[in-house]
Amino acid sequence: MRKLAVTLALSLAAAPLGACAALPFVLGGESLAQTAPATTADAEKALTLAHLAYQGVGLSLQNAAESGALQGANAATAKALYDKAGAALDAADAADAAANAPGMLAAIADANGAIAQLGALVKK
Repeated sequence: MRKLAVTLALSLAAAPLGACAALPFVLGGESLAQTAPATTADAEKALTLAHLAYQGVGLSLQNAAESGALQGANAATAKALYDKAGAALDAADAADAAANAPGMLAAIADANGAIAQLGALVKK
């Protein structure tokens, strides 16, 4: 009886895996195992670029503040956006540590959105 229960449990656990047969079609003929390393590597490259952009916009903000070009409400907005970008990058780093490429890409998109807003704010 126990053997039957184990066999049934394994069969039920493996049933959803049958849907994975369609994945090569979705992934351009590659298996998930073949695609995942490239996706992770691309996400890590995007994360590196986002960190560099964050550092660059931080320097721009510092220069704008020191020159007096960024003051008052614009300075408060810039700080909020800079903090938002930093928090998103922290989330992306955590997703990277967990090998969660989709989570990493979503957090990078959030960071890049805030960085773009900062770039537009500094140009004014």
